[in-house]
Amino acid sequence: MKKAEMIKYFKERFEAEYDGGGDWFFTFKNDVDGYMHISPVIGGPTTNQNIGASAVMNPRWFIDVAEEVFGRMGGYMFTTGNGNNRIRPDEPLNETHLEAIAQQTFDWFYECLSEEMMIPLLKRHYEIYERPGGWQFIHIVCCVVKGDVSKLQSYLDAFIMGDRMEFIPLIKQEFFEKAIPLAQKYRSGELPAPVEF
Repeated sequence: MKKAEMIKYFKERFEAEYDGGGDWFFTFKNDVDGYMHISPVIGGPTTNQNIGASAVMNPRWFIDVAEEVFGRMGGYMFTTGNGNNRIRPDEPLNETHLEAIAQQTFDWFYECLSEEMMIPLLKRHYEIYERPGGWQFIHIVCCVVKGDVSKLQSYLDAFIMGDRMEFIPLIKQEFFEKAIPLAQKYRSGELPAPVEF
């Protein structure tokens, strides 16, 4: 199977976005459950091809909080590389295998929504903030839904004093200013926590 055939298959079924670097992203989910996009890739020699799909996802509640605090999605809670999500058929790659990788990715999405997957991840992101990249966005969301006003206030106080506390440059003081009132609503029970962790 040629890469162009794979891209055509997914473009006919899902919203597509070209990243400009040779990769395509396909939005598999964007509904009340959450958001997920994948980037499929064909690997192996033409006589023994396989297909993998890297994927990212966020539950809808995470997206809603992140957009309120950051004005955008703010990192992905779950990611998986194409080595974890791969099909190695014993026959030439065809549309049946593309359907199978799509289903495997949907299964992964719903598995990520389970408390068994979500609670350990949320605990880790809540307890540790000094990691680079999207981690800190997730940390702030965790503090909000946990209702940890004091932690968010301590970050805001540090920012006001000029101490960025190892937060990456993308993290702005205004994020904490927006996060604190929202966290107060979670702490008071006005907004129910989407997950207890």
